[in-house]
Amino acid sequence: MASISINCPCGNRFTVEEPTAENNFTVVCPFCGTQFRIKPRGVSRKEYNKAKAPSAADQVATRVRKCELASGILWLIIGAVQLVLVWSAAAGVWNIINAILRLRSVKNIYAGNPAVVPWYDDRRNWLIAFAIVNLVLGGVVGVLLVAFDWWVRDFALKNRAVFEGSPSQSA
Repeated sequence: MASISINCPCGNRFTVEEPTAENNFTVVCPFCGTQFRIKPRGVSRKEYNKAKAPSAADQVATRVRKCELASGILWLIIGAVQLVLVWSAAAGVWNIINAILRLRSVKNIYAGNPAVVPWYDDRRNWLIAFAIVNLVLGGVVGVLLVAFDWWVRDFALKNRAVFEGSPSQSA
């Protein structure tokens, strides 16, 4: 089996054995944990496409990641509008900080990352505080977005096996 050299977006370069169909042609950066799917030479496109189809666990993680990204962007927009409306500026600052934290965390949401479940588990009190601050200072739109965040939290916790790596993964 041949070795290949990979440049990771984290800035590190590493060498690994060519991936095979058994591991879905996936390699993992030893520095940051980013997963890559690579089509080795000599593998047909049909075989590669069949192996690279996302698993149920990957689909759950992708759904959570997309919801968090959308939520982060919406919180950023709401926060910016609240800053402009002076009377809700305190909620705006709060929401912008939340958006930045959320957008930074999106890259860490992937199947098999055991840190995802505790992160969502610890968010219950944070979401309640968020709902109160947005209801008192920011208005109903923020409360609706908190409801969406609560749904994402429940979905992630319901599918905890995806992130904890248990054999019985939900979808």
